[in-house]
Amino acid sequence: LALRGCLSRIFGLYWLVLLPVLFATASLMWTADFGLTVRRAGALGLTTAFGLWLALRFSPKELFLLMTMLVVSVIALNFAMIQLNPARGIHQASDILAEHHAGSWRGMFGHKNDFGRLIAFSVSVLAVAFFFRAGGRAGRLVAAPLFALAILMIMNSNSAQAVMLAVSVPAGVILLLGMRWMSPVTRALLFFLLPPIAFVAASSAQLILEAALGFVGRDATLTGRTAIWEGTLLAMEGQIIAGGGYGAGWQVVGPRLLALSGIEVGHAHNGYLDAAADIGLLGLGLTLAVMLWNMGMAFRNLMVGVLPEISTLALTVLLFSFIGNVAGSFLLLHNSIYWVVIVATYCQLIDAARAGRIMQRPTFVPVGRYEERLWVT
Repeated sequence: LALRGCLSRIFGLYWLVLLPVLFATASLMWTADFGLTVRRAGALGLTTAFGLWLALRFSPKELFLLMTMLVVSVIALNFAMIQLNPARGIHQASDILAEHHAGSWRGMFGHKNDFGRLIAFSVSVLAVAFFFRAGGRAGRLVAAPLFALAILMIMNSNSAQAVMLAVSVPAGVILLLGMRWMSPVTRALLFFLLPPIAFVAASSAQLILEAALGFVGRDATLTGRTAIWEGTLLAMEGQIIAGGGYGAGWQVVGPRLLALSGIEVGHAHNGYLDAAADIGLLGLGLTLAVMLWNMGMAFRNLMVGVLPEISTLALTVLLFSFIGNVAGSFLLLHNSIYWVVIVATYCQLIDAARAGRIMQRPTFVPVGRYEERLWVT
C-alpha cells in the first residue's frame, strides 16, 4: 500500500488474478465451516498480496534472480537439514501420520511429497536459470552440484510425483525454449500435430506410468489415488457448482466419500478435485482462466523475445502446476509459493503487454492546421 499508484494498477490492470481469491472469499456465504474459511481465505489473500508486491517492487530481472536465489537456498538448506539432523529430515517409524514412509527423506517439511514437490520445482527453475546464465559462469559452476544434490534428494524421498515432475517439467520447458528458433509456420505445424501426439502418448501412458512408478517401488494406482478420485466425484454431488467453502469443502465431501467407498482421507490427492470441492466448478474455472491467460501471454512473449526470463519462469510454474495437481493438491492453496509465482509473473507480463499496446497506440501531433498521425513502434 506504500507503493504509489499500486491500488489503481492492481484493480485496473491485474483484476483477473483477483477473481479466484474474491470467489474463495465469497464462499463465506455458503461454507460448511465459517471460521476455517475465514482463516484460509485470509491466508490466500495475503499470499496473493505478497505476489502483487513482488511484481510491483522488483523488476523482471530482479524477480528472476530472486527466484534463482530461492531455489538455491531451498536445495542447500534441505540437504543440510537431512545431513545434520536426520531424525528431523528423514521420516521415522514413530511418525504418527506417516509411519509407513520410514526412511524417506522429507528435509524441512512434514511430509516427503511436499518436500519432493518443492525440490522438483527447484530443479525446474534451476534449469531455467542455467539456460539464461543467471549468475554468469560462476552460477553455472554452482548449478552442477546443486542439480546432483536435488536429484539425490528426490530419489531418496521415494515420491513418485516428484520424479514425474522433475522429468516432465524441464523437458516441456526445453521444448518451449526450442520453439523460439522455429518459424511461425513450423510452430503452427507442431501445434497441429500435438493432438495425434497426445493421443499416442495417452495410449502408452499406462506402460510409462507403471515403469516410472515401479522404479520407485509404487503401484500404478498411485497408492490408491484413482479410487479416491472416483469416490470424490460421486461425493461432490450437490455442491459441484460452487463448492462447500474455501478450505472447508472436504468437511462435506470427506464423510460422503467414507460412506460411499469406505475410504477415509484428508483430501482428494488431486488439486483440481480439491479446488472443486472447495469452490466448485466456478472457482476452479476462474483459477484455470488466470493460469491459461498467463500461459498464453508467457508463450507469446517468449516467442518474440520479450521478458524471456520471466516468460520462461511463468511457463515453468504453470506447467508444474498443471501436471503436479494431477497427483498433488496445490492448485489454489493458501500460503503456497506456486500461487505467489503465478501472481507475480502474471502481473509483470500484464505490464509488458500494456507497455506494448502503449507503444503501438496512435498519437496526434499538430502540424499547422492539420494533424499528422504517427505510429510509434
